[in-house]
Amino acid sequence: MKRVAALLLVGTMLTPAAAALADGNSTAQARLAKQLGINSTDVVVSPIPGLYRITIGPQIVYVSADGRYLVRGDIINLQNGDNLTVVQRDAARLAYLRQLPPSSMLVFAPPHPKQTLTVFTDIDCHYCRVLEHDRPRLNAMGIAVQYLFFPRAGRGSPSWQKAVDVWCATDRKAAFAAAMNGATPKPAHCDAAAVAAGYTFGQMLGLDGTPVMLTDTGRLIDGYLPPPALAALLAQESKSAPTDKP
Repeated sequence: MKRVAALLLVGTMLTPAAAALADGNSTAQARLAKQLGINSTDVVVSPIPGLYRITIGPQIVYVSADGRYLVRGDIINLQNGDNLTVVQRDAARLAYLRQLPPSSMLVFAPPHPKQTLTVFTDIDCHYCRVLEHDRPRLNAMGIAVQYLFFPRAGRGSPSWQKAVDVWCATDRKAAFAAAMNGATPKPAHCDAAAVAAGYTFGQMLGLDGTPVMLTDTGRLIDGYLPPPALAALLAQESKSAPTDKP
């Protein structure tokens, strides 16, 4: 009984300290959120004392409690080798992607897709054209492909205008297929916010080339892969993915 009483006393003595720490964290979180112009829910205590994990769109960064220092990189647990940042980064990418409706993408999907690839593409990119040539084969393998435009040359470039002309075409998919076969899209005008949305997403991810693919788990695949290699990678990823996605 004396041992139980002693443990209860220790617990009572620790409670105010723990509460003070929690209050301190809440205050720092609110202050950092205001400073960065984000929601307080996007500021989370990291495993490293004095460092907070910040979610900005599809990005994960770390900021010191005083708001003076920002750290880009991964936190790795050296005891077991776990990368504590990669899971959160993948989740942030998927959360951002879910904000973009399918109507803002060019979607090519089989009836019952097993996996979905979100592809950042550029009409003037050679390997983007090769990937689009492969796309029917990927669809036949049960892989849906949804395209976001990422004209590498930037806003106002010929590649940007081609993306806008394709998006504004009466038959977008036909115009896209023709453009990826080398045809110049017919000039068209419409609300091309979808092109800007894809480009902004790619910029936030730090993309500097195409094609880049985002998987169902939030992983980025940089560059072209032939269909068999891509299907094998996705199948392996599905097997190793946690059952409860973050």
